[in-house]
Parts: sequence; structure tokens; C-alpha cells
Amino acid sequence: MKLLLVSEHLPEAEGTASGRLLRAAGSGLVAAGHEVTAICWTEREPAEELPGWASWQPVHRGHGVLDHARAVIRPRWASSTLELIDQADLSFAEDPLSWAAIAGHRRTGVVVHYSCLLDARALGRVGAHDLQGHRADRRAVRSATVPLSYSRRVGSFLGGAAWLPAAVSVTDAVPLVAEPRALLLAGWDWPPNLQALQALLRDWPAVRQQVPGAELLLAGRGCPDVSAPGVRVLGEVPRAVDAFAEAAVLAFPCPPTSGPKTKVLEALMAGLPVVTTGAGVEGLASTEGCTVPATQGFSATLATLLGDPSRRAALAEAGRAMVLEHHSQAAAAAARIAAWT
Repeated sequence: MKLLLVSEHLPEAEGTASGRLLRAAGSGLVAAGHEVTAICWTEREPAEELPGWASWQPVHRGHGVLDHARAVIRPRWASSTLELIDQADLSFAEDPLSWAAIAGHRRTGVVVHYSCLLDARALGRVGAHDLQGHRADRRAVRSATVPLSYSRRVGSFLGGAAWLPAAVSVTDAVPLVAEPRALLLAGWDWPPNLQALQALLRDWPAVRQQVPGAELLLAGRGCPDVSAPGVRVLGEVPRAVDAFAEAAVLAFPCPPTSGPKTKVLEALMAGLPVVTTGAGVEGLASTEGCTVPATQGFSATLATLLGDPSRRAALAEAGRAMVLEHHSQAAAAAARIAAWT
């Protein structure tokens, strides 16, 4: 099958979360024997060589009064300037911002990662931009031949997009770490990650009281400089797996935002058990490998797992098996084609 994928993100191995999902999805479709062409239209220049099936065609969005007026009249329409020819069996907008590029094609799909309105509500700051984005998301879902979402909740909220498992690149498992080390790896320019950090730092003294010697590692691009007992800042790491290899648990008290969290999927693939919230496991095929606090609070749940190496090992094995079965490139590619057929 000849497939066209259009995305605002670049399919880089260590790029944005959406870009890493795109890289895994495209690789899975190519491995399944499909002819894939991906057009990536972000203004940001690639930081690494892109896969052979992807190309960078930047759309330069203006910032003047006229450009603002156009955006108000036709929100999320910047990608339409790509003027792509309809030659594929199926054209996919890999995010709603890319819908305009393929809106006129005969057979279309859209993949929704999250809901901007649900996230704005979770953060307590709904504005006109969020409402405008929500209307654009719903328009894409209503118009696409195959509307898909990485989250059942988001798919339902936007009017009926079917669930698609988010794809994650298959990597080797990291060795188990015996020491009680928790990790929060994040892209720190996303406000919910900073909220998660604040919650974790509030809980950390209680964790240390129950597990003496426990250490909290903080990593990722733009990592804040935190000075507190038992906290070590790794900062930006070359690869996410380098941070996973240092830890025994991924600790992520995720705020009630929407969509799958790529860091959770990648940690499970690396064989790292996860302590998170209900929002942290949204979009996963199952919660195998994850511990979501129920009767206990987050700090008590995290402390219990940090103090139980055998339980961590069992969760690591179960989580990796779940991701390989449902979220690998091959599994996600098969699910996407099945949704179309």
C-alpha cells in the first residue's frame, strides 16, 4: 500500500515525543512492506539524519497582522501551503495541525495524540486558543475517512476516533538496578511536567523517610536545577535509555492531561517499572508494568516499590512484554492498516 504521512514533527530518534512516535510508526509500516512517504513541515531544521522515507519541507509561518488574521479565519491551516498531490492509497495527517495538507484527498486518516481542550481544563487555563484548537480537532476527526486517536478518552471526546496503539521503537532492556533510584525524565518545556516535578518533590521527603538512601534522578532537555537531599540532576542526556539505565523506577505523578505519555512507553520498553497516575497510563493497551496508586498515596506507593527489588523485576518483565505485544512498530502498523480495511 502507498501511504502518505504528514506531520509537523520530525521523526528523530531523540527528538520530540510526537516525532519519536512518528519514527516508530513509519518504520513499522515500512517493515510491513508498505511504501511510505512522510512530509515533515516544521520550521525547525533536523538535528540528525532522517529515515529514508521522510523528508523535511518547512512551512514558514508569518507573524504579522495579515498572517494572524488568516489564522483566525482558518485556524490550523498553515500546512495547506504544502499543496500535496493526492497520489497515495491513503493520506494520513499524523497530527490535527497537518490535516489541512490532505483535507482534499480522496482517502484520508488523522491521528490525534491528545485534546488541547482537555489539557487546558486540567491546567485550569482555558482560553480562546484552546477552544479554537478543539474545533479544529473535531473538524479533522469528523472529516477523515479513518479518524484515529492514541487515547480512547480523547477519541470519544472528539466525536468518535478509533483507538490506535501508539508505536514505540523496539530497544534492548536495560539491566536492573538494585539501588532504590527513582527517575523523572521529561521535556521540561511542557508545563504539566513541571507540575509533576513539584508534586514529586513534595512527596520525596516522605519517600526518603520510608526508604533511607533513596535517590531521585532528574533528567531531560531544559532540566531545572534542583538542590534537595537525595536529589541528583543528570540534566540533558544523549539518549533517553542512558537515563533509564541509571534508575530502578520511573516516577511520574502525571497531572490529569490527555493522551499517552511517550516517556512511560519508552521506560516500559526499556524494562523499567513505572509509578504514575491514571493520566500517566492513558492510551496504553494495559497497565502491565505500571503501578497506579489507589488506596495508598503516590509517595507510599513509590516507597513500597523502591524497597522491593523482586516486585520491580516482575513489573519490568511484564511491562516490556506488554509493550512488545501491543505497542511495537509491527503491532502498531498492523493495527493502523486493520483500522483502514
